[in-house]
Amino acid sequence: MRIPIVKFSSVPTVLEMDCIYGFLFDNDWGWGRYILKRHPRLKPVLGLKKKADRMAFIRAYVLEYRRKKKERIMRQKALYVSIWKKKERAAFEQLSKVMGTDWPKKRKSIRALISINPICPRFLDTWSFFIFFNYRNPSHAVETILHEACHFLYFKKWKEVFPAAKRRTFESPHIEWHLSELLAPIILNGPELRPFLKKKAAFYEEHEAVKIKGVSAPVYFTKLYERRESFESFLKESYREIKKYKKRFAF
Repeated sequence: MRIPIVKFSSVPTVLEMDCIYGFLFDNDWGWGRYILKRHPRLKPVLGLKKKADRMAFIRAYVLEYRRKKKERIMRQKALYVSIWKKKERAAFEQLSKVMGTDWPKKRKSIRALISINPICPRFLDTWSFFIFFNYRNPSHAVETILHEACHFLYFKKWKEVFPAAKRRTFESPHIEWHLSELLAPIILNGPELRPFLKKKAAFYEEHEAVKIKGVSAPVYFTKLYERRESFESFLKESYREIKKYKKRFAF
């Protein structure tokens, strides 16, 4: 089986700036707090009114922070590569088997973009994602890689099961996006992928707070996963179920 390889590189400065700006000013879930916890010296940007001034502040901060942390960033990159490459083929083969679909032949690589942003967005069109450079436990990098790689293969399978699916529904705030974010850690915590992780994959706090029939959404959908007949049947059942409770995911 041909599998893609993960290539590690730095986030382009403009993309780094745009994503930090988006989480600080355009995120309804308040995830900017995670950035400010790691980068408290960014807090003055919240007092600026004009976008141009905010972007100038963020740019200056990003460039200076990267300059100061350059050696640390390079060491972490080398460490992530070392840890991941030992698991890559076996982990990706298991993802393919679990989801019942091959990795696309045209996708020879997945790009892991080393970032100072602790939030890790993924980009389906380019098969790339952010990975935080400064995890306290480097093994968390493996979870990030597997979580984001899972999304890429997951949506390939989704289109096979639901060929009429609209591309825009794969992004927030659509219920299809919510389901994908619930199912990625469920898949990683299954017996096939769990051995590659040091600890269980985490769910969004927001999803943990959603209750369905007396249990959290992660628990509810995990139970569906554990009794699945096939991955395709699981997707169909979980999609039917989450649509019943769509209003509970309107954060």
